Amino acid sequence: MGAHDNYGKRVMRRAVGNAYDDWGAPVQIDYGRGEPARIDGTVENNIAVEIESRVSKQVRGAVLDLICHRYRKKLLVLLPVHMSDAKIAAAQCRQIMSRFLPASDFRVIVLEGNGSYPVIDTDAERVLEALRELGFGAQAQKA
Repeated sequence: MGAHDNYGKRVMRRAVGNAYDDWGAPVQIDYGRGEPARIDGTVENNIAVEIESRVSKQVRGAVLDLICHRYRKKLLVLLPVHMSDAKIAAAQCRQIMSRFLPASDFRVIVLEGNGSYPVIDTDAERVLEALRELGFGAQAQKA
């Protein structure tokens, strides 16, 4: 799974460069007991990002961490690796997130590539489009 996780992070960095952060307090979620949970990253300190390649049941579980993260905007990035059908998993995750968040505050996307089959430029464009829909770069455009 490490190759797939690394691929997802490479795609994020290709899409937004240093605006993607995957370490420290911004990625932590405090559930009140024990060590904090962690998501995969954040963008511009206002979009929480989770990158998943696991089976659908585990992906749906990861959605809870994303929903509970303090940033209002959420991006779930799915890599078609271990899910039996990534498009169905994405639809299920959209349905779950729509129960808790307004549609304008989240995106769920399925990448074309993965750690074994990289399609980094295409996938970075897909990520960037979703992030722009969530407001990425809006501050720079206002300046």
